[in-house]
Amino acid sequence: MPGCDLKLALRNMRGAVRQNFMLAPMTHLRVGGPVDWFIEPFADEDAALAVRVCRENSVPLRVLGGGSNVLISDDGVRGAVLHLGSFNRMVRDGQRISAGSGVTLSSLIRSTKSLGLAGMEKLCGIPGHVGGIVAMNAGTREGETFDTLVSLSVLDAEGNLQVLGKSAFRSQYRDGGLLDRIVLQATWELSEDDPDAIFARFAESLKRRNASQPVSQRSVGCVFRNPPGEVAGRLIEQAGCKTLQVGGIEVSGMHANYFINSGAGTCREFLALLEEVRKRVQSKFGVYLEPEVKLWGF
Repeated sequence: MPGCDLKLALRNMRGAVRQNFMLAPMTHLRVGGPVDWFIEPFADEDAALAVRVCRENSVPLRVLGGGSNVLISDDGVRGAVLHLGSFNRMVRDGQRISAGSGVTLSSLIRSTKSLGLAGMEKLCGIPGHVGGIVAMNAGTREGETFDTLVSLSVLDAEGNLQVLGKSAFRSQYRDGGLLDRIVLQATWELSEDDPDAIFARFAESLKRRNASQPVSQRSVGCVFRNPPGEVAGRLIEQAGCKTLQVGGIEVSGMHANYFINSGAGTCREFLALLEEVRKRVQSKFGVYLEPEVKLWGF
Protein backbone atom coordinates (compact mmCIF):
# COMPACT_ATOMS: atom_id res chain seq x y z
CA MET A 1 0.00 0.00 0.00
CA PRO A 2 2.64 2.65 0.88
CA GLY A 3 4.20 2.29 -2.58
CA CYS A 4 0.92 2.37 -4.52
CA ASP A 5 0.41 5.46 -6.70
CA LEU A 6 -3.38 5.65 -6.94
CA LYS A 7 -3.28 8.60 -9.29
CA LEU A 8 -1.43 6.39 -11.77
CA ALA A 9 -3.49 3.28 -11.01
CA LEU A 10 -6.73 5.25 -11.52
CA ARG A 11 -5.63 7.14 -14.63
CA ASN A 12 -8.61 5.71 -16.55
CA MET A 13 -11.13 6.80 -13.94
CA ARG A 14 -13.25 9.84 -14.67
CA GLY A 15 -13.08 12.17 -11.70
CA ALA A 16 -10.29 13.36 -9.42
CA VAL A 17 -7.58 11.72 -7.32
CA ARG A 18 -5.76 13.91 -4.78
CA GLN A 19 -2.83 13.02 -2.53
CA ASN A 20 -2.35 14.10 1.12
CA PHE A 21 -5.77 15.74 1.16
CA MET A 22 -6.87 17.57 4.34
CA LEU A 23 -10.15 16.16 5.62
CA ALA A 24 -11.05 18.70 8.32
CA PRO A 25 -12.84 21.10 5.90
CA MET A 26 -14.97 18.17 4.70
CA THR A 27 -16.46 17.54 8.16
CA HIS A 28 -19.02 19.42 10.25
CA LEU A 29 -16.74 19.46 13.29
CA ARG A 30 -13.82 20.88 11.22
CA VAL A 31 -11.14 18.72 12.86
CA GLY A 32 -8.88 15.99 11.51
CA GLY A 33 -5.71 15.48 9.53
CA PRO A 34 -5.00 14.35 5.97
CA VAL A 35 -5.77 11.15 4.10
CA ASP A 36 -3.18 9.57 1.79
CA TRP A 37 -5.56 9.56 -1.18
CA PHE A 38 -8.87 11.36 -1.77
CA ILE A 39 -10.92 9.92 -4.65
CA GLU A 40 -13.90 11.63 -6.29
CA PRO A 41 -15.37 9.41 -9.03
CA PHE A 42 -17.76 10.79 -11.63
CA ALA A 43 -20.23 7.92 -12.13
CA ASP A 44 -21.09 4.36 -11.03
CA GLU A 45 -18.44 2.65 -13.17
CA ASP A 46 -15.76 5.07 -11.94
CA ALA A 47 -16.63 4.36 -8.31
CA ALA A 48 -16.55 0.64 -9.09
CA LEU A 49 -13.10 1.00 -10.64
CA ALA A 50 -11.84 2.87 -7.57
CA VAL A 51 -13.11 0.12 -5.26
CA ARG A 52 -11.50 -2.62 -7.38
CA VAL A 53 -8.15 -0.82 -7.67
CA CYS A 54 -7.97 -0.17 -3.93
CA ARG A 55 -8.83 -3.80 -3.19
CA GLU A 56 -6.26 -5.15 -5.68
CA ASN A 57 -3.55 -2.93 -4.16
CA SER A 58 -4.54 -3.56 -0.51
CA VAL A 59 -5.35 0.12 0.03
CA PRO A 60 -7.83 0.59 2.92
CA LEU A 61 -10.89 2.46 1.65
CA ARG A 62 -13.42 4.56 3.56
CA VAL A 63 -16.42 6.50 2.29
CA LEU A 64 -17.02 10.11 3.34
CA GLY A 65 -20.34 11.82 2.75
CA GLY A 66 -21.28 15.10 4.39
CA GLY A 67 -18.92 14.47 7.30
CA SER A 68 -21.67 15.06 9.86
CA ASN A 69 -21.12 11.95 11.99
CA VAL A 70 -17.40 11.29 11.80
CA LEU A 71 -14.44 12.18 14.04
CA ILE A 72 -11.09 12.08 12.24
CA SER A 73 -7.77 11.75 14.04
CA ASP A 74 -5.56 14.85 14.14
CA ASP A 75 -2.90 12.64 12.52
CA GLY A 76 -5.23 11.78 9.64
CA VAL A 77 -6.00 8.37 8.18
CA ARG A 78 -4.04 5.97 6.02
CA GLY A 79 -5.29 4.62 2.75
CA ALA A 80 -7.98 6.24 0.63
CA VAL A 81 -11.25 8.09 1.13
CA LEU A 82 -14.00 7.86 -1.47
CA HIS A 83 -16.19 10.96 -1.80
CA LEU A 84 -19.34 10.69 -3.91
CA GLY A 85 -20.24 14.36 -4.16
CA SER A 86 -20.94 14.12 -7.91
CA PHE A 87 -23.68 11.53 -7.27
CA ASN A 88 -26.19 14.33 -6.80
CA ARG A 89 -29.10 13.53 -9.11
CA MET A 90 -32.74 13.02 -8.11
CA VAL A 91 -35.40 11.27 -10.20
CA ARG A 92 -39.14 10.95 -9.57
CA ASP A 93 -41.15 7.95 -10.76
CA GLY A 94 -44.73 8.28 -9.57
CA GLN A 95 -44.65 8.19 -5.77
CA ARG A 96 -41.06 7.00 -5.74
CA ILE A 97 -38.06 9.30 -5.45
CA SER A 98 -34.49 8.17 -6.17
CA ALA A 99 -31.51 10.18 -4.99
CA GLY A 100 -27.78 9.75 -5.44
CA SER A 101 -25.60 9.27 -2.38
CA GLY A 102 -24.17 12.78 -2.72
CA VAL A 103 -27.57 14.51 -2.48
CA THR A 104 -27.94 16.44 0.77
CA LEU A 105 -30.86 15.40 2.92
CA SER A 106 -32.04 19.01 3.14
CA SER A 107 -32.30 19.31 -0.66
CA LEU A 108 -34.07 15.93 -0.88
CA ILE A 109 -36.66 17.03 1.67
CA ARG A 110 -37.20 20.35 -0.11
CA SER A 111 -37.70 18.54 -3.42
CA THR A 112 -40.20 16.00 -2.09
CA LYS A 113 -42.08 18.75 -0.31
CA SER A 114 -42.44 20.79 -3.51
CA LEU A 115 -43.53 17.65 -5.42
CA GLY A 116 -46.28 16.92 -2.90
CA LEU A 117 -44.64 13.69 -1.75
CA ALA A 118 -44.86 13.05 1.99
CA GLY A 119 -42.68 10.90 4.22
CA MET A 120 -39.22 12.47 4.21
CA GLU A 121 -40.12 15.51 6.31
CA LYS A 122 -39.85 13.40 9.47
CA LEU A 123 -36.08 13.46 8.91
CA CYS A 124 -35.80 17.24 8.68
CA GLY A 125 -32.95 18.88 10.57
CA ILE A 126 -30.63 15.88 10.23
CA PRO A 127 -27.38 16.96 8.54
CA GLY A 128 -25.62 14.85 5.97
CA HIS A 129 -25.97 13.23 2.55
CA VAL A 130 -28.15 10.38 1.31
CA GLY A 131 -25.34 7.82 1.48
CA GLY A 132 -24.64 8.66 5.11
CA ILE A 133 -28.24 8.72 6.33
CA VAL A 134 -28.81 5.31 4.72
CA ALA A 135 -25.62 3.82 6.16
CA MET A 136 -26.55 5.11 9.63
CA ASN A 137 -30.32 4.62 9.28
CA ALA A 138 -30.53 8.17 10.57
CA GLY A 139 -33.73 9.19 12.26
CA THR A 140 -35.70 11.34 14.67
CA ARG A 141 -38.52 10.66 17.09
CA GLU A 142 -40.86 10.73 14.06
CA GLY A 143 -39.16 7.96 12.11
CA GLU A 144 -36.06 6.52 10.45
CA THR A 145 -34.50 6.51 6.99
CA PHE A 146 -35.43 2.86 6.31
CA ASP A 147 -39.14 3.33 7.12
CA THR A 148 -40.08 4.15 3.52
CA LEU A 149 -36.95 2.89 1.76
CA VAL A 150 -37.60 0.56 -1.20
CA SER A 151 -34.21 -0.30 -2.70
CA LEU A 152 -30.55 0.63 -2.87
CA SER A 153 -27.99 0.69 -5.66
CA VAL A 154 -24.71 -0.34 -4.03
CA LEU A 155 -21.18 -1.49 -4.70
CA ASP A 156 -19.97 -4.58 -2.88
CA ALA A 157 -16.44 -5.03 -1.57
CA GLU A 158 -15.24 -6.37 -4.95
CA GLY A 159 -16.60 -3.36 -6.84
CA ASN A 160 -19.66 -5.14 -8.28
CA LEU A 161 -22.80 -3.07 -8.81
CA GLN A 162 -25.95 -4.45 -7.16
CA VAL A 163 -29.53 -3.24 -6.89
CA LEU A 164 -31.04 -4.70 -3.73
CA GLY A 165 -34.43 -4.45 -2.08
CA LYS A 166 -34.90 -3.23 1.48
CA SER A 167 -35.22 -6.83 2.75
CA ALA A 168 -31.56 -7.49 1.86
CA PHE A 169 -30.45 -5.21 4.71
CA ARG A 170 -30.92 -5.88 8.41
CA SER A 171 -31.40 -2.27 9.44
CA GLN A 172 -31.64 -1.40 13.10
CA TYR A 173 -31.24 1.60 15.37
CA ARG A 174 -28.62 3.89 13.76
CA ASP A 175 -27.32 1.13 11.50
CA GLY A 176 -28.50 0.45 7.96
CA GLY A 177 -26.92 -3.01 7.96
CA LEU A 178 -24.92 -2.31 4.81
CA LEU A 179 -21.89 -4.27 6.03
CA ASP A 180 -19.14 -3.46 3.49
CA ARG A 181 -21.46 -2.15 0.75
CA ILE A 182 -21.24 1.42 -0.57
CA VAL A 183 -24.47 3.29 -1.38
CA LEU A 184 -24.65 4.88 -4.83
CA GLN A 185 -28.38 5.61 -4.94
CA ALA A 186 -31.44 5.15 -2.70
CA THR A 187 -35.12 4.92 -3.62
CA TRP A 188 -38.06 5.68 -1.32
CA GLU A 189 -41.79 5.00 -1.74
CA LEU A 190 -43.63 8.08 -0.51
CA SER A 191 -47.29 9.15 -0.43
CA GLU A 192 -49.02 12.03 -2.13
CA ASP A 193 -50.18 14.89 0.05
CA ASP A 194 -50.92 18.59 -0.14
CA PRO A 195 -47.60 20.53 -0.29
CA ASP A 196 -48.92 23.01 2.28
CA ALA A 197 -49.69 20.19 4.73
CA ILE A 198 -46.23 18.71 4.17
CA PHE A 199 -44.65 22.12 4.72
CA ALA A 200 -46.59 22.60 7.98
CA ARG A 201 -45.27 19.30 9.36
CA PHE A 202 -41.79 20.13 8.10
CA ALA A 203 -41.84 23.56 9.78
CA GLU A 204 -43.14 22.17 13.06
CA SER A 205 -40.55 19.40 13.18
CA LEU A 206 -37.75 21.82 12.34
CA LYS A 207 -38.97 24.25 15.00
CA ARG A 208 -38.81 21.52 17.66
CA ARG A 209 -35.34 20.46 16.53
CA ASN A 210 -33.99 24.01 16.52
CA ALA A 211 -35.37 24.56 20.02
CA SER A 212 -33.76 21.48 21.50
CA GLN A 213 -30.54 20.88 19.53
CA PRO A 214 -27.59 23.12 18.57
CA VAL A 215 -28.10 22.56 14.84
CA SER A 216 -26.31 25.76 13.79
CA GLN A 217 -23.09 24.96 15.67
CA ARG A 218 -20.17 22.70 14.72
CA SER A 219 -20.82 19.21 16.02
CA VAL A 220 -21.06 15.57 14.95
CA GLY A 221 -24.69 15.24 15.98
CA CYS A 222 -25.32 12.85 18.85
CA VAL A 223 -22.01 11.62 20.26
CA PHE A 224 -23.38 8.52 22.04
CA ARG A 225 -25.97 5.90 21.15
CA ASN A 226 -29.03 5.72 23.39
CA PRO A 227 -28.65 2.74 25.77
CA PRO A 228 -31.59 0.29 25.82
CA GLY A 229 -34.52 1.96 27.55
CA GLU A 230 -32.59 5.15 28.20
CA VAL A 231 -31.67 8.48 26.61
CA ALA A 232 -27.96 9.28 26.50
CA GLY A 233 -28.52 13.04 26.68
CA ARG A 234 -30.52 12.72 29.90
CA LEU A 235 -27.85 10.57 31.55
CA ILE A 236 -25.10 13.00 30.53
CA GLU A 237 -27.05 15.98 31.84
CA GLN A 238 -27.89 14.30 35.16
CA ALA A 239 -24.26 13.32 35.56
CA GLY A 240 -23.49 17.05 35.63
CA CYS A 241 -21.71 17.21 32.27
CA LYS A 242 -23.58 20.03 30.53
CA THR A 243 -21.12 22.76 29.43
CA LEU A 244 -18.18 20.58 30.53
CA GLN A 245 -15.22 21.63 28.37
CA VAL A 246 -11.83 20.33 27.26
CA GLY A 247 -9.90 22.89 25.24
CA GLY A 248 -12.05 24.05 22.35
CA ILE A 249 -14.62 21.23 22.65
CA GLU A 250 -17.63 21.66 24.95
CA VAL A 251 -20.73 19.68 25.91
CA SER A 252 -23.65 21.70 24.57
CA GLY A 253 -25.75 23.57 27.10
CA MET A 254 -28.77 22.96 24.87
CA HIS A 255 -28.46 19.19 24.37
CA ALA A 256 -25.97 17.22 26.44
CA ASN A 257 -25.38 14.54 23.78
CA TYR A 258 -23.87 17.15 21.44
CA PHE A 259 -20.24 18.27 21.66
CA ILE A 260 -19.56 21.70 20.16
CA ASN A 261 -16.34 22.91 18.54
CA SER A 262 -15.77 26.58 19.38
CA GLY A 263 -13.48 26.83 16.38
CA ALA A 264 -10.10 25.86 17.82
CA GLY A 265 -10.91 22.38 19.10
CA THR A 266 -8.97 19.26 18.17
CA CYS A 267 -9.76 15.58 17.87
CA ARG A 268 -7.63 14.84 20.95
CA GLU A 269 -9.73 17.28 22.99
CA PHE A 270 -12.94 15.74 21.69
CA LEU A 271 -11.79 12.25 22.71
CA ALA A 272 -10.67 13.47 26.13
CA LEU A 273 -14.11 15.03 26.69
CA LEU A 274 -15.82 11.87 25.43
CA GLU A 275 -13.93 9.71 27.93
CA GLU A 276 -14.59 12.11 30.81
CA VAL A 277 -18.33 12.21 30.08
CA ARG A 278 -18.46 8.43 29.71
CA LYS A 279 -16.59 7.99 33.01
CA ARG A 280 -18.95 10.28 34.90
CA VAL A 281 -22.08 8.61 33.49
CA GLN A 282 -20.76 5.14 34.29
CA SER A 283 -19.81 6.22 37.81
CA LYS A 284 -23.26 7.68 38.52
CA PHE A 285 -25.54 5.26 36.66
CA GLY A 286 -23.44 2.16 35.93
CA VAL A 287 -24.12 2.64 32.21
CA TYR A 288 -21.30 2.45 29.66
CA LEU A 289 -22.11 4.76 26.75
CA GLU A 290 -21.21 3.55 23.26
CA PRO A 291 -20.19 6.17 20.67
CA GLU A 292 -22.59 6.84 17.81
CA VAL A 293 -19.99 8.99 16.05
CA LYS A 294 -17.66 7.10 13.70
CA LEU A 295 -13.99 7.25 14.72
CA TRP A 296 -11.37 7.31 11.95
CA GLY A 297 -7.63 6.89 12.26
CA PHE A 298 -7.35 5.41 15.73
